[in-house]
Amino acid sequence: MARLVKITAIKRLLNEDVVEKYAPGPVEKCGRIKEGDVFITDGRSCPENFCTWAWADIFKDILLVRQDAMCYTADHKGMVTACTDGLRPVIFLIEPYEE
Repeated sequence: MARLVKITAIKRLLNEDVVEKYAPGPVEKCGRIKEGDVFITDGRSCPENFCTWAWADIFKDILLVRQDAMCYTADHKGMVTACTDGLRPVIFLIEPYEE
């Protein structure tokens, strides 16, 4: 079992067609997390400065990586996952981390 995991923000999206149809006003890509941001966690608590909504969305994937479950990356050790913000989701890579 991996003691720590590394969460890397790999892409921020903006679903412009959905924003145009449903948002009450202009919306920009997520301003809380930036592409390339890296967070290290033991999986028990949300890392400092990490979005708590995104944490809730990807928590199950963090647990899978910590448990060395069969995952979706080429080496089968990490997960590519995303927060569930329908207007401006962020895609993350979660992988085991050794100090």
